[in-house]
Amino acid sequence: MEALNKTIILILPHSGTSNHCFADLSLFTFYTSFERPLSGLTAEEELTFDVVGRGNVKLQTNVNGQRRMITLNNTLYTPGFRYNLILVAKLSTKRAEACFKDNQAVIRTKNGVDIISATHSDLLYVVDMDKIQPTAFTT
Repeated sequence: MEALNKTIILILPHSGTSNHCFADLSLFTFYTSFERPLSGLTAEEELTFDVVGRGNVKLQTNVNGQRRMITLNNTLYTPGFRYNLILVAKLSTKRAEACFKDNQAVIRTKNGVDIISATHSDLLYVVDMDKIQPTAFTT
C-alpha cells in the first residue's frame, strides 16, 4: 500500500505505540533497518502491522503562515500504514503541549512556540508540512 502524503497527529491515549510511526521512508534523514521486522498491534480490530526500522524524521510545518522545522527522533518506519503518525504523548515527554479548539490542533513547545498546526478532518488532525533538512525542535 502506498503512503498518502499526509501526516496525522495521533491523540489516542492508549494507541499501543510510544513512538511516532511514519510510512514514508523518504522523510527519514537517518534510518536503520531492523534485522527482523517487529510486529505491532493496531488499536482497531486487533490487526497487526510491521515495523521494519527506526530513524529520525525532519519536517517543515506551516503554523499561522510561519515555517517551523522539527525533528522526530526514534520514529518507527511502518510501511503498511496509510499515514504518518505524530504521537502527542511522545511530544509531551519533551514538555510540548497540545491545544484543540475550533477543529484545529496546535502543538506548542515548553517555551510557548507553536511548532505544529493541524486541521480536523475525518476524525483525525492533518498536519500541513513539507520535507526539509534543518531542525529547530527535537523529540
